[in-house]
Amino acid sequence: MVQGNKADVGVPFATASSEADEQEISEAVLHASARRYQEELPGTDAEAIEATLAVLRTVRVHRTAVARMLETMDLDVGMTGARFTLLMTLHFSRENLLAQNEISRELNVSRTNITNLIDGLERDGLVERIPNPSDRRVSYAQLTPSGHALCTRLMPVMAVLMEDGLAGFSSEEKTQFTQYLYRVQRNIIAAYPGQYSRGMGVPPENQSLP
Repeated sequence: MVQGNKADVGVPFATASSEADEQEISEAVLHASARRYQEELPGTDAEAIEATLAVLRTVRVHRTAVARMLETMDLDVGMTGARFTLLMTLHFSRENLLAQNEISRELNVSRTNITNLIDGLERDGLVERIPNPSDRRVSYAQLTPSGHALCTRLMPVMAVLMEDGLAGFSSEEKTQFTQYLYRVQRNIIAAYPGQYSRGMGVPPENQSLP
C-alpha cells in the first residue's frame, strides 16, 4: 500500500492520544493512498482502491482484536487463528470428525500445513487422530472432550466480537453489506480463477483469525 505522510493527510500523527484518533488518522491515510494511485495512474478508480484498502485494514483490525481477546482469556493452551479455525471446522462437522484430506480441501490449505496443525493440537489434547480401518491411507481428526469444551468456551466470545463489528447497522444494512462483500469475492474469482477456500480459511500460524 502506498503510504501517506503527515503533510498529505493533515493529521498530527505524533500527537494521537486515543484509538479513535488513530482510527481517524488511518482513514485519512487510506484516502490519501487511494488518491496517490489515481494521481500516478490516471483513470484509476480511487474509490475502488480506497474501499479495498479499507477491507484489508478491517481484516487486520479484526485479527488484532481477536489476538487481544485471546490473551485476556488465560487459556491453558496456545491459541492462534489457524488453530481456532481448524477446531471450529471440526466443531461444525458431523460427530466433530473429518478426514484430514477433507479438512485440507475445506480450508484450502496444504496437507502438510494441516498435518502440522493437527500434530500441535493433538499434543495439547484438543484433537485426536482416528485411523480408517478399511483404508490405512486415510486418517481422521476428531475433537477430544477438551477440544469441544474449548470451542464451546471460545465460540460465544468470537460471536460477540463479530457482532460488535457491525454494531449500529440495521438488519437491512448488514444484509446489503454482506452481499457487497460476496460480489467483491465473485469479481475477484472471475478475474483471477484459482483455488479458493470454501470455508473460513486458515491464516498463517502466527496470525489471528481472518
